[in-house]
Amino acid sequence: MDEDGFLWHVGRLRRFVKIGGEMVSLVRVEDVLEKLLHEDVSCCVVEVPDHIRGSRIVAAVTRKLDEKETLGEMSRHLPNIALPRQFVVIDELPKMGSGKIDFRTVTDMVRDMIQGT
Repeated sequence: MDEDGFLWHVGRLRRFVKIGGEMVSLVRVEDVLEKLLHEDVSCCVVEVPDHIRGSRIVAAVTRKLDEKETLGEMSRHLPNIALPRQFVVIDELPKMGSGKIDFRTVTDMVRDMIQGT
């Protein structure tokens, strides 16, 4: 609700990101990453602002992993522009009442973590 009392529907969080003029599906990046992780590790792929390219992709995972090896495997299935530029560890990814990962909260957490470094 805004300051004038109007209720605005903001809809779903955008799951596509434009990087250097190219549209990248965060869902696709996440699907590729999930297949490479151990079953006890969760992930959420989000975008963060980048002053050069507009946005960049960051992967939040619940356990530290071998980033170089993971990126090598991911590059077999994704173009370079779609690869995460950074991995951050969040011990437990927040979930909504439906049990699905709360992308908005994860995005805010990742942005706060990156700004703090």
